[in-house]
Amino acid sequence: MTFNRGVGLSRHTGLVTHHIAPDIDAERDGLIGDLVWVGMVTTRYRVSGIGPTLNGCNGEGAPCYTDGEIWVSVLVVAGEMRMQPPTELNSPALVAAKNSLWSAVASTLKQ
Repeated sequence: MTFNRGVGLSRHTGLVTHHIAPDIDAERDGLIGDLVWVGMVTTRYRVSGIGPTLNGCNGEGAPCYTDGEIWVSVLVVAGEMRMQPPTELNSPALVAAKNSLWSAVASTLKQ
């Protein structure tokens, strides 16, 4: 999932295409944060995905970066809002260390 920040012409095909924001984790974090905020998540946890990517690019060649993590969120049954925060399963120590390091790197990239 990415944030579509604009529309333009593809440099490869000349056809209309969309442009994404370079921080591809921001949309994931925003969506999950919103679901948690309105009480729709019972449990959430991270699964290590592809790993951090500092200088990636999409199909159009635009830069992008990611921590490479996948967030799994278990939603409530029948839309019944929860009053307590979701249970969050801890990441393994090595993943937690990588995430701390990535947070520092990502904040530098956003500046």
